[in-house]
Parts: sequence; structure tokens; C-alpha cells
Amino acid sequence: MAAALKWTATGATPSQRYDDVWFFNPTVGWAVNSSGYVQKTTNGGQTWETKFKTPILPGTNRPVYLRCMAWPSEQVGCVGTLTTELRLYRTTDGGEHWNPVTLPAAAPKKVCGLYAVDQSVIYGSGTNDPSDGAAVIKSSDGGNSWIAIDMSTHASNLIDIYFQTRERGWVVGGFSDKAQPTYDDVKPVILFTEDGGETWVDRLKDMRSQFVEGTWGWKIQFLNDRLGFVSLENMTQAFILKTEDGGKTWSKFSVHGNANIEGIGFLDSSTGWVGGWGDEDFASGKSSVTNDGGQSWQNADSIGKFINRFRFFGNPVNLGYAAGRTIYKYAPDVAIEGVAPVAVAAAARAETESTPSYDKQVPIRFQVPAGSERATLHIWNRFGKEMRTLIDEKKPEAGSREMVWDRKDDRGEAVRHGVYIYRVTVDGNAESGVFALR
Repeated sequence: MAAALKWTATGATPSQRYDDVWFFNPTVGWAVNSSGYVQKTTNGGQTWETKFKTPILPGTNRPVYLRCMAWPSEQVGCVGTLTTELRLYRTTDGGEHWNPVTLPAAAPKKVCGLYAVDQSVIYGSGTNDPSDGAAVIKSSDGGNSWIAIDMSTHASNLIDIYFQTRERGWVVGGFSDKAQPTYDDVKPVILFTEDGGETWVDRLKDMRSQFVEGTWGWKIQFLNDRLGFVSLENMTQAFILKTEDGGKTWSKFSVHGNANIEGIGFLDSSTGWVGGWGDEDFASGKSSVTNDGGQSWQNADSIGKFINRFRFFGNPVNLGYAAGRTIYKYAPDVAIEGVAPVAVAAAARAETESTPSYDKQVPIRFQVPAGSERATLHIWNRFGKEMRTLIDEKKPEAGSREMVWDRKDDRGEAVRHGVYIYRVTVDGNAESGVFALR
């Protein structure tokens, strides 16, 4: 009798933000996190090796925030960023070396989604911020060169993208007809093309009245040519969309007991999960499960928290991974064999820890080794927008350090409550964390 499948934490470092995960096969995979690291596992997630550390951009104090990834082959991979000055990295040697890629001027200011159709054709989308405008990028040579497709007439923001063939695909986000839209203004779009991005049709146009402003598409998943799902992000509510006719029509379902969701992953037409921030304060990281195709939902925090991406193997599914507070694995419920039991246990313990929260000033503690050349401390909001460079020191003072953030951005303006991400980088070695402002 086959063992039941169960979600467990892998050996990836917990208490950070993992935005994406990509696996070639059950054992070899990649992840990107809020420390600015590209990491690889060759043993199904038991251990992870950092293969690339994003640098501070030359001539600036700007860090690079990694968001998404796609791998046309095991040798060639692309990673998208939320840093306008450097929006894409590419490797051609299996992740040993990474080089910046120059994108066209009309490319999205931030690359939020990537999808490799095959070894040649890759699509990308962005940005998540409606004030940045929306665009799609396309490569026909494995990511070496790109063209940009202006999407401003179709969308105000774009996040995730998926293509079934070189010509047929979808991109999700939101749209508002206001001149300077914000997150509060948009309603969701699911844009479909069958000519490789030359023309697009909004499959939600006839459903527009069913959505409140401040709702947009976040992640898209297709299990086959006909069955697909989209998560809709809204600060105070949670919805998903489901199609059973190849994306021609969509049905809307409320996810009761959750809000502000992002990741979505279904095994079949009935069983699936959603995860994300969990509430308008971005603090609880709730996950939910359905066993009736989205009609009803129950709490599923036990599978993991703050989940932004699900990926599955098999038909029927016999293995899965998810990216959130750490990297999670959906696999037979058997004793873990091999290496890193301590790391796996630490990741599991982190699931019981709450996000640190502060009413006023925020203390951030870190270590600086003797002889260090440079230390920086940056803070982003949960959308990946850089809020503050708190320190940038050459020849920094060694030892235990504490910096206090006064809850103001680089312009001196007070920031709103919610979750924020920090990263301390000392000579290329980074440590990141998440905290909440009440």
C-alpha cells in the first residue's frame, strides 16, 4: 500500500521569504529568497547550496531583490528581479555563474513572472505595482535576447505568466482605467493569447462587475489543457478562479477564513491549497485547503505558511514543492533518510514561531566579522518595493550591532502598518528576515 502524501518543511533556511521554487525532477531543484540568494538542492530539498549571491549594484548602494525563475534546460536558467536597474540574471552553465541580462527599454520595470515553454521560448511579465505600468517580455533564443510587448491597454499590473505552447498562453494581473492607478483601483484580468503575444483577449471582461476594486490576479496554474486555476489577491478577502474549458470561461469561489492570498496549487479538479499573507496586516501567513473544487475551505496552516508558489509532479500528483517561509515538500509520509535532519527539524520548528511585531521603532540585530569591508541594511515592503537604506558603511565596526528603524522611508515619510523584509549584507554574505509593524 502506498504511503500517504504529506507536506513537511525541507532543509532550506527558515524565517526568510522564498518567492519561487523550480524543480527539474524529484531531486534537483532551485529556489530564490529574500537574502538575494539563488540556491540549489540535489537531494530533494534535504540540503540547499547557495550558488549565487546577488551583489550591491556597482556605483550604488542598491541591492537586488529576486522574485521569480524559469529554467529552459538544466544548463540554462533565468531569474527575474524587482530591481529596475538590473531586472534579469541568466546562467548557461547550470547555475555556476550568473550574468546580468540587458532588457529592452519597454520591458517591465520589475520582472514578477517567468515561464519557459521549451529550450528556446521564454516569457516574462511585470510589474506587480500598478504605478509602474505593465509589459510582457519574450525570448526565442533561450533568454539570450528579448523583445518587449506593451500591455498598458490591457493591464495596469501583471504578475504571473503561463504558456501551454509557444503561441498559446495566459498572463494575470489587474486593470484600472485611472490615469495613475494604485492597488486599490484595479480589478482582475486574465489575458489570453494564441499568437505568441501579438494580440490579447481578457477572459474576465464579462465578469468585471463581480469583482470589487483592489483585487488582482496573482498566480496561475493549469493541470491540463482544460483545467486551470488563478488566485486573486485582495487585502481583506480571498478568491480563486477556476476554468474547466481551457480558459474560455471562469468560475469565482470565495476562500472563507483567509485573505490576501498569493500561491495556489491544485492536485486535480477537487483538491487544492492556497497560501499567502493571510490578512490585511500580512502577518498570519494562513493556508487553506479545499476538497470540493473550491466550494468550501478549511484551515491548512500545517502545510506551511506565507506560500507564494506551488509546483507539482506526476499525473496523478505524487510529489510537490512550495515556496513560502521556507521550502516545503509534498511527499510520502515516511521517515526522512539521508542528510540534514537538524536543518529539517529547524525549519519545522520555525513554523510554530510568530512573525516579530513592533508598535514603534524596530530593532534589527546582526553580526559584523572583524576586517569586514562593507555592511548594508535594506528594508522592503511585502510587494518588494525598497523602502529604506538604513546603513551603508565601509570598514564597518565589528561585533554585535543593532540598528533601529524609525518606520520612515528614504524620503522621510512614515510607512504604514504591515509586514516588511530586511536584508543585512556584509561583504556579500546576506541574512534576511521578516517583521510586522502594528
